[in-house]
Amino acid sequence: MSGVLDVSTPSVNEASWAQVESLRRALHEHSRPTYAARLAALDALSDRLLAAGAGDPARRIPGVAFLAAYLRAGNLRALVAREIPTPEAFDRFAPIEDRKSLRLLPRGVVCHWIAGNVPLLGMFSWALSALAGNVNVIRLSSRQADFVSPLLALLADSSADGARMARETLVLRFEREDEAAHRRMSRVADVRIAWGGEESVDAIAALPARWDCETVVFGPRVSLAVVDPALATDGTLARLVTDIVYFDQLACSSPQRVFVKGRPGHPAFDRFVDRFTAVFQQQSRATPRQPLNFSETYRIHLDRTRALLEGASVRCDEQTQWTVAISAAPIASLTCMNRFVEIVPFDDVADLGPRMPSQVQTAVTLLEGDDLERFSLIGAWRGVCRFPRPGDGNSFENPWDGVPLISRLTRWVTRTDAREAIGRE
Repeated sequence: MSGVLDVSTPSVNEASWAQVESLRRALHEHSRPTYAARLAALDALSDRLLAAGAGDPARRIPGVAFLAAYLRAGNLRALVAREIPTPEAFDRFAPIEDRKSLRLLPRGVVCHWIAGNVPLLGMFSWALSALAGNVNVIRLSSRQADFVSPLLALLADSSADGARMARETLVLRFEREDEAAHRRMSRVADVRIAWGGEESVDAIAALPARWDCETVVFGPRVSLAVVDPALATDGTLARLVTDIVYFDQLACSSPQRVFVKGRPGHPAFDRFVDRFTAVFQQQSRATPRQPLNFSETYRIHLDRTRALLEGASVRCDEQTQWTVAISAAPIASLTCMNRFVEIVPFDDVADLGPRMPSQVQTAVTLLEGDDLERFSLIGAWRGVCRFPRPGDGNSFENPWDGVPLISRLTRWVTRTDAREAIGRE
C-alpha cells in the first residue's frame, strides 16, 4: 500500500476500513516473512536511510538518524532479548524449560496515533510491531506532512520481505476533530498505541475499544540531566548538549533542566557553566531548526523575564536561538522548550528527589560510584524510567516509558510437551 488514504466523515470511507480487514486476514497466510526475514528487512531499511542522498525525502525527516540507528539488526536483537527468552518462538513452539514450549503470535492490527510534536517517534513503535509480525495502521493528522510513505517506499524497495511489510502498513489521515474516524480506528484495533500530549492521549484512551484490546500510552513527560562537573569531558559535554538541542526539547526524552553538582562562585561549577554555554551556543547555531512562530518566540522572551525576576542569571543570544538560565532552585513557571535550558546547582544527590518534577521519563546521568547508585534509586522511586549516559537521551529503547513493548505487541502461548516430543517440532 502506498501513499496516505484520506478518511473523511460524515460518510466514513468504507473502502479504507475494508483494507484494514484485509490486513487482518493476511495475518493467517503461511507465506508471511519469518522473524529473521523481518529483522533483515528492517536492517536493510537502516542501510537505505544511511545511504540516501541529502535530497531524498526520507533524509529530510527530523531525527531520521536516530531511526536508522534503531533499525540496525544488532540493536533490535538486543531490545527483543530483554523480554523474549528465545526468538525462535516467533516462528514455532520453542522449548523454554522442562516440558514447556512457548510460541509468540502477533496481537493482530496495531493502530498508532502519531504525536504532532515529534512524529517520528511513532515509527519506533511501528518497527517493533512489524518485527513482531503485526499489521499496522498509522494515523496522521491533516496538519502533518506524510513522512511515513517515503520510509515505506525505501522498505519496499529493499527486498520482497520488505515489500510485504510495507504492504502490511496502512497510513490514514483524518482530522483531530473527526470523532467518527477515531472511533472506527479504535474499534478495529487489537493494540492501540497513543503518542502525544495529555489532551490527545486522554481522548484516545477514552475511545470505545474491544474488551481484549491492548492500549499503550506514551503521554506527556519531561526529562532532566544530573551532572558531576568533574566527569564532564569535552566529548560528554558535547553529547549532553546534543540530547537537548536535537529535537528542540519537544521530545519527552530531551532534558529541560540540568542539575549540576556544586555551587555558583566555585571554580568547578563556574567552569562547567562557561563550557556548557559555549557548546550550547555552538550547537544551536550549527543545528538548523524550523522557524519559531510568534507564540513560541513570545514564550522564550517571557521565560527569560521570569527567570530574571526570580533572581536567576540568564545567558542568551540577541534573538531566540538559545537560552541558559542559572537559578538557585528550579523555577516551576519556566517552559524550557525550544533550546531554553535551566541549570540548577545541588550539593548532594539526596537533595534532588523533592526538586524533581513529576512524570520524569529520562534522567541523563553523568555520575559515578555512590552518587550514581543513590540517585538512580531515588529517581526510580520518583518515577524516572531511564538513566542513559550523555548522548543516549533520545535513543529509543525497550522498555520505553517503563513499558516492555514487545510483550504488549505479542500474544504468548505456552504448551506442555509430551516427554517423547521434547526438542521435536
